[in-house]
Amino acid sequence: MAKKGRQEPIKEAAEYYELKTEAVENLVTADSSNSPKIPEEELRKYRRNSNIQVPNTVKVLFVKFWFAGAVCYFVIWGLGLYLGSVLDLLVVAAVVMGFVTDLLANNVLRFMEETPGVNEKWIMVRKRRYVSLILNLLYAGVLMALVYLFYEYLNIAITTATGDKQSVPVGVEPLLFGLLYMGFDLALVGLRNLIKKIITGAKGVR
Repeated sequence: MAKKGRQEPIKEAAEYYELKTEAVENLVTADSSNSPKIPEEELRKYRRNSNIQVPNTVKVLFVKFWFAGAVCYFVIWGLGLYLGSVLDLLVVAAVVMGFVTDLLANNVLRFMEETPGVNEKWIMVRKRRYVSLILNLLYAGVLMALVYLFYEYLNIAITTATGDKQSVPVGVEPLLFGLLYMGFDLALVGLRNLIKKIITGAKGVR
C-alpha cells in the first residue's frame, strides 16, 4: 500500500511535466497557421485604452508630417549654415529622409496597424528587405526635388506679382515643409494605388 502511495506523486509529477513541456512547445511553434482565430471584437477590447479614438488616417498623416518636419528642423535648418550649396543640402536631406522613412516612419506605421497589412496602402516601398532602403533613398530624392521645385516656383510667382525680386517670401521651415513633403508623398502613393487598381481590374476582366 505504501509503495502505491509513493508511485502516485511520481506519476502526477510526470504528467505535470508532460503538460508543461507540451505548453512550451505549442508556444514556441505558434504562428498564424496553427493559432486559434480570435474575433475582431475581442481584439478591440484590448486595443482600446482610452475613450478618445483617433482615426487611423489621422495617425498616418501625423506620422508622415512629423518625421518630414523633424528632418527639416534637424538637417535643413541644422546644416543649412554649414553647407553652402543648395544641391548638397538637398542630397543630404534626401539621404537622411530615406533612412528615416525606411527605418522609422514605415515601421511606426506598421506598428500602429490594428490588423496586419492595413497600413501598407500608405507606404510607397512595401518590401522590408535591404532593397527597400535603396528604393526609399531614391524615393526620398524624388520627393525632396518636388518640394524644392514647389518652393522655387511659389517664390517666383510671389516675387513676380509683387515686383520685389530681392526677397524670399516663403522660406523653408518645418511646418510647411512637412505638409508639402507629406502631400507629395500621398499624391504619389495614391497614384501608385490607382494604377495598381486599374491593372488588377484589367486582369480580372480578362
